[in-house]
Amino acid sequence: MSILDKETIEGRFGPLWSGRTEITVAGRARTMADIKRSFDLTGDDILAIDLHELPGGTFAFRHYDGDVRCVVVFVFDAGFDILEEHRAHIGEWLGDLYHETGALAFDPDALLHILRKKLREGSE
Repeated sequence: MSILDKETIEGRFGPLWSGRTEITVAGRARTMADIKRSFDLTGDDILAIDLHELPGGTFAFRHYDGDVRCVVVFVFDAGFDILEEHRAHIGEWLGDLYHETGALAFDPDALLHILRKKLREGSE
């Protein structure tokens, strides 16, 4: 994983949290919680970020996997078959701040809170 992975994720799917919280898959409205369950992502360290409807009847689910401290994107079809997977370490977004967080690096909720705050401050 490298900065190139982060650039691929943002280039293709936009900035984190720029997507939607609900999409229509196979004629049914699906929330991020629905999509998370469809992929059997039941751990407390899996935090949904956003959803995207893509061309060709495909979709993207972007989430944070606290176990490996990565932003992950699943590109999937209407049958919930994963067609692509992209990953980038959270440190690519946080930079030096990631190393300064200490034990918070192991708390997914805290780490995403720090990331959202950093991204908001960067856009002001």
